[in-house]
Amino acid sequence: MIGTKISAGMWRVDPMNHLRVIDQFGRTVATAESEADASLLATAPDMYELLEGVEKDDALPHGLWEELQLILRRARGDVGLIFSCIGHPRLRQIWTQDWLRFIGRLWNGSSGT
Repeated sequence: MIGTKISAGMWRVDPMNHLRVIDQFGRTVATAESEADASLLATAPDMYELLEGVEKDDALPHGLWEELQLILRRARGDVGLIFSCIGHPRLRQIWTQDWLRFIGRLWNGSSGT
């Protein structure tokens, strides 16, 4: 999944099912556990595109650039680099047990859908 291209195009919350995210053709791209999660997922391609653009800004402070790299790696599915934030106090902490439970649910296919 490393280097995977994030799906482009307009995503939105399905007006008939507020837990489902659809693309511009009405195809389901994600199903969420809450309406808030669905809204966040629907904005993911736009946020990703914005972050990729900011990543190239030379005026970005180095600490913020490192945090941005972590976020983009997570978005690209580079799980191996997730735990690199431990030595960076400005980065969000990722609790190992919560992360492993999340990965376990993905691995076992029980995503709640």
